[in-house]
Amino acid sequence: MSASIRVMVADDSPQVRAALSRFLEARADLELVGEASDGAQAVEVYGSVLPDLVLMDLQMPATSGIEAIERICRRWPDAVVVAFTTFATHDHVVRALRGGAAGYLLKDVGAHGLVEGMHQALAGEMPLSPAVRQRLVASLHGAPAGQGRVHGITPREVEVLQWLAHGLSNAEIGARLNVAEGTVKQHMANVAGKLEARSRTQVLVRAIQLGVVDPENLPALD
Repeated sequence: MSASIRVMVADDSPQVRAALSRFLEARADLELVGEASDGAQAVEVYGSVLPDLVLMDLQMPATSGIEAIERICRRWPDAVVVAFTTFATHDHVVRALRGGAAGYLLKDVGAHGLVEGMHQALAGEMPLSPAVRQRLVASLHGAPAGQGRVHGITPREVEVLQWLAHGLSNAEIGARLNVAEGTVKQHMANVAGKLEARSRTQVLVRAIQLGVVDPENLPALD
């Protein structure tokens, strides 16, 4: 039997923390290992328990969840922190993802969506609630297209990024391009290095900002 996923929860609402605690304790594949009620405490608790994944609320007193994401991801680059909030505004989405969040889920995602999102984040995928994806693409649209050559991005890597913008997994991208999933992972790693990004989410953000990917000119999903 595989080990359970060690989860930390950061939220200023005792009711939310209690609900998530009951939810996690009811599942054999998830384990609650730490809680925090504000951003500063979240950073401290993270360093103490080093969880596999953090569910981070963004609107918290004193130190916000966004600041906590930035501090955690800067100190522990391999940290997997998923924003888990009721807010999907432009500022919240972009700042959280730029700060290193591995995904951005709204609290209405449901139990199945939450579990699926956590597994996606740990697998290096990019869990984003639909409303968040729309905000992200809209907020970053407008950068001049065709700058891939400037950043050393190859035509094949651009194809990978275009399918990534649709939210496809590595396996799904590989099926579209008729290549192995491992090949897609290597392309993604190469692009991450060129764009100085730590996660798939940051790769997409940087690619759209730099005009490598035009969200209005993506290949059609059949």
